Amino acid sequence: MEWGTLGVAAVGALFGIGATLITDALRSRREKDQRWADTKRNAYVRFLTALAQAHSRMTVAAAREEAGPARRQAVHDAFLSDPQHSDAKSVLRELALAAPDHVYLAAVPVYEQLRVARDMLALDAMSFDAPEYQQVIRPFFMDLDALQRLMRDDLKPPADRHV
Repeated sequence: MEWGTLGVAAVGALFGIGATLITDALRSRREKDQRWADTKRNAYVRFLTALAQAHSRMTVAAAREEAGPARRQAVHDAFLSDPQHSDAKSVLRELALAAPDHVYLAAVPVYEQLRVARDMLALDAMSFDAPEYQQVIRPFFMDLDALQRLMRDDLKPPADRHV
């Protein structure tokens, strides 16, 4: 066997091994990025769902027409008692770990607005069509929609984001 043939075979083998290593590294990176995106997506869905369900449970509790401490307790219990054990506060903490800072910082005021709505619904004289309640709940839903758009944008590939 000639040295030239052996040299070409060795270069070919090195090239093949190098290409395989690069391909494996790129695939590994892509899979890691996908797992991270899935983790964020799950946290985002859980948070948005927790907020919407908490609001629904609170309005049902307030509609029962209880008064005084019983109404306050019912609305507060509805805010906190998520049957799936994923109340908004715990999922907000999950967002603090999984979401980028700009998403987490946008989520905190939405959660706080829901707490203000909770406190208003706990009042005896408060109804769903009261102007005071509408002044709180409209911005909550507008900010919830904005947060959802922000989360959706964060899940897009970097080249498609609207940052």
